[in-house]
Amino acid sequence: MRPALRTEIERLAGGRVVDARSCAGGFSPGFASRLTLADGGRVFVKAIDARRWPHEVAAYRAEARVNAALPNGAPAPRFRGALDDERWIVLAFEDVDGVTPEPWTPDALGRVLAATADLGRPAVPLDRDHPRLGGWATLTADRLAPHDPWAAANLKRLTDLERAGLDTACGDSLVHGDLYPHNILLTPDRVVVVDWPHARLGAPVVDLVTVLSSAAADGLDPEAALRRRADSGAAGVPPGDVDAVLAAHAGFLVSGGLATMPPGLEPIAAAKRRLGAAAARWLRHRIDDGKSPITD
Repeated sequence: MRPALRTEIERLAGGRVVDARSCAGGFSPGFASRLTLADGGRVFVKAIDARRWPHEVAAYRAEARVNAALPNGAPAPRFRGALDDERWIVLAFEDVDGVTPEPWTPDALGRVLAATADLGRPAVPLDRDHPRLGGWATLTADRLAPHDPWAAANLKRLTDLERAGLDTACGDSLVHGDLYPHNILLTPDRVVVVDWPHARLGAPVVDLVTVLSSAAADGLDPEAALRRRADSGAAGVPPGDVDAVLAAHAGFLVSGGLATMPPGLEPIAAAKRRLGAAAARWLRHRIDDGKSPITD
C-alpha cells in the first residue's frame, strides 16, 4: 500500500492512527483492521488491492454504495465513507466490539431473527435480481449423485421449486442476501450486520431462510425456530414460500460448492458445501413430509 494512502485513510478515519490490529476470519482476500486513533477512538477498515484481486472489486464498490443507502435504524455499523483510487478500494466503518454467533445457540438465533425480521427500505433503489439464489438448473444428476443421491433423484422437482423461489424472493424490502454468522456481530445490547455488497430489494423470507439453514448446519432445529417465531406473534410466512426460497437457496449453495473457485477463494467453496448440505437436508425434511432428519 502506497504511503500516501495511509494519510488518506487517516483523513477518512478522522484522526491519526496509532495502532492497527488485523482481524481474522471472513472469506475476503483483502485486509481488515481495527484502527485505534490518537484520541482513543476506533475505526474498522477493510481494503482490497484491485490489481491483485480484480474479481473482488465489484463487491467492494457495491458495499460502499449499499452502506450509503441503508435506512436509518438498519442493524448495521455506521458507515464513515470510502476511498477508491482505482488501485486500492478502502471502506471505513464504526468499530463494533462484538462476537459472531459461531456456532449458533438458541438465544443468539432468537436475537438475530428478531433484529432482522424487517430491515426496512433503503434510501435509494437497489437491484431486484437475486444472483445468490438458484443453481439446481445448472447441475446434472450425474454431477450430483456422488454428493447427494436424493438431490440427484429429485433434480427436476428441485429445479421447478427453485424457479418458484425466484418469484417468491421478489419484493420491496431490504434483503441482506448473505446473512450468515460470519456477517453478524453480537454485543450485549445490539445485533449488528456487516458486509452488505449482496443487498437487494426482495422478500424478507430470503434472509429468514439463510439464517435458519445456517443454524441447521450448526445442529439446531430450524423448524423449532420457525414455530417459536410464529408463537411470538411475528408475521407468519406461508410454508410454500419457505419451501420455494429454501430450494433456490440450497441450489445456489450446492452448485457453488461444486464449482471451481479462483485461487485463494477455495474456502468459500468449502463453506458452501457445508451450508448447502444442511439446506438440502432441511428442504428434504420439509418436502418429504418430515421423514428425513434435519440435522446430522
